[in-house]
Amino acid sequence: MPIIQDHFGNIGDLISDHYGTPQYFAPNGEAVSVPLYKLAGDSFGGDILDPAMWTASLGTGGTATTNTGELILSTGTTADNATSVTSATVARFSGLAPNKIRIVIQLADAGVANNTRRGGMFTTDNGAFFELSGTTFSLVRRKGGVDTAIKNGFYNGQWGSTFNPGTNSHFYEIIYQPRQIIWIADQKTIHVFNSAPGIWTNTLHLPIRMENFNSGGSTTNVSMSCRLATAARFGIGDMEKKGTFQSGITAATIIKHDIGNLHTITISAVANNARIILYDNIVASGKILFDTGALPALTIPVSLNMGGVHFNIGLTLAITTASANCLVIWD
Repeated sequence: MPIIQDHFGNIGDLISDHYGTPQYFAPNGEAVSVPLYKLAGDSFGGDILDPAMWTASLGTGGTATTNTGELILSTGTTADNATSVTSATVARFSGLAPNKIRIVIQLADAGVANNTRRGGMFTTDNGAFFELSGTTFSLVRRKGGVDTAIKNGFYNGQWGSTFNPGTNSHFYEIIYQPRQIIWIADQKTIHVFNSAPGIWTNTLHLPIRMENFNSGGSTTNVSMSCRLATAARFGIGDMEKKGTFQSGITAATIIKHDIGNLHTITISAVANNARIILYDNIVASGKILFDTGALPALTIPVSLNMGGVHFNIGLTLAITTASANCLVIWD
């Protein structure tokens, strides 16, 4: 067994779990493993789909209902209807460790003609997912809107060359990083894909998504159920924080492009009626993360804890009406 040395100088034996995730035994024999930090998704409790966690697109006559801890996504009987549920939060990829999704899906049948059901981490342009299209089960990676499917019969994992989803529920998992995807079912690897020479997708910041749609004029009402859909990162959640300072009046200062977290803002030298707004965007519009409203004149600095609130698109600061100083701490 190979040897590993940690950053404290301790020597231990390097091991891997069945996903290929590095772990090791320290000198005294204790196992040191990599924790999981939740990024997006949840279980499905209550009798409505929580709009704070999920966004549903139901077409005409489709449904996304929750009952006894289960999401049921149905197409309805309108021809070619498409339904989907997407996590409100994108799972940020840090670059230091892989991300992982766990999603529990059950199909009520072995496949329906002119119907496709999917679950995984993906958008309309990029990502990776499990797919049952008609009666054909595939593992799919997507880059720039182009899908590449690995079909049943060509797998290289612990299930052998094939995997049959059947009508039972399965714990489906995907572990992904820039040049590798691992598809897993019930804690056994279905397939490992290694991308060479380039990255397999245009972005690794991905939401959880489930899709169920008909095509070819089909009016068959097809359903799929999901009991859990959660994305996590291997490792701790903390990242090194950064600060951006802005003074005066600004219509739109872009602090960060893409995904991140807002931790604190400190305001000072505030003129009467100054207003400070932070947007989840790369322009000064759209979703507002924080708005002070019109402020009175302030000479003493004030710090506000934003609690690490997540933003998906970017972070933009506006200081309007009158001048102020604003220090934004983010990662």
